[in-house]
Amino acid sequence: MAKFMRVHFWNANGLNTHIDEVKLFLKQNYIDVMLISETHCTDRTYCSIPHYNIYYTNHPDATAHGGIAIIIRKTISHYELPSFQQDYLQATSINVTLLPYDLTICAVYCPPKHNNKEQHYTEFFKTLGSKFIVGGDCNSKHTQWGARTTTTKGRELLKVIEQSKYNILSTATPTYWPSDPQKTPDLLDFFITHRLSESYLEITASYDLSSDHSPIIATVSETIITKPPPPTYIHDQQTGKSTRK
Repeated sequence: MAKFMRVHFWNANGLNTHIDEVKLFLKQNYIDVMLISETHCTDRTYCSIPHYNIYYTNHPDATAHGGIAIIIRKTISHYELPSFQQDYLQATSINVTLLPYDLTICAVYCPPKHNNKEQHYTEFFKTLGSKFIVGGDCNSKHTQWGARTTTTKGRELLKVIEQSKYNILSTATPTYWPSDPQKTPDLLDFFITHRLSESYLEITASYDLSSDHSPIIATVSETIITKPPPPTYIHDQQTGKSTRK
C-alpha cells in the first residue's frame, strides 16, 4: 500500500479556545500532522488530544500571543528538533520517518510588526536540514504565491526561496478573512518545500475551522499523485462566448 501523509496548517488565533473543534477536525479529515500558528500559549498552558503528541514554541516574552505548535499522531515515528524562538519568528520542527526518507516538518509564524530581512529567513531555514516542508503564516505577501500585492517582507522571503531553490506550495486563493469590511481577503498561509518533487505533493483548501484564517492541507506521498488536467475553454467566434471543455 502506498504511503502518504496529510499535513495541515492553520492560524488558530488561540489554540485553547478552538481545542474542541481541532479534535473533531483531526478525526474527520484523517490528519497526520497539524501545524498551528498563533497558539497564544505560555508555559502555563496545557492541552491534551487523545492519540496525538503536541510540541510548542511560545513567544519568547512568555506572554499569550504569537507562538507555534505541532500536533502529530503518536503512531508516527518522529522526534522533536530544536525550536526557533525569536520575537520576529517562532518555529517548531520535528523529524518524521513515516515515508521512505527522513523529513523535517516545521510550523512557522512571523508576527506582522517585525520587518524581517533576508538574513532573518536564511538563519531560520538553516535549522531545517536538507529535506523539509514548512507550513506557516509569515505575514509576507507576494504575487508569486498568490497574494494580491507584494510587500517588502514578501520580497525578502522570495529572495531566500529563489537563491536556495526552495519550492512554494500554495492554494493561490485567500486564506485570511479580515473582520474589517474595508479590508480585502488575501493569501497569507502557504507551504515551502525543499527536495520534494511537486509530482508527490498536493494542496487543498479547507473552510471547516473558525478563525480569521482558513486551513490548508498538504498531502506528501511516496508515489506520484495523479491530478486532473486544468480545464480548457473553446471560444465560439460567432457568438463570442467561451465554453468549458
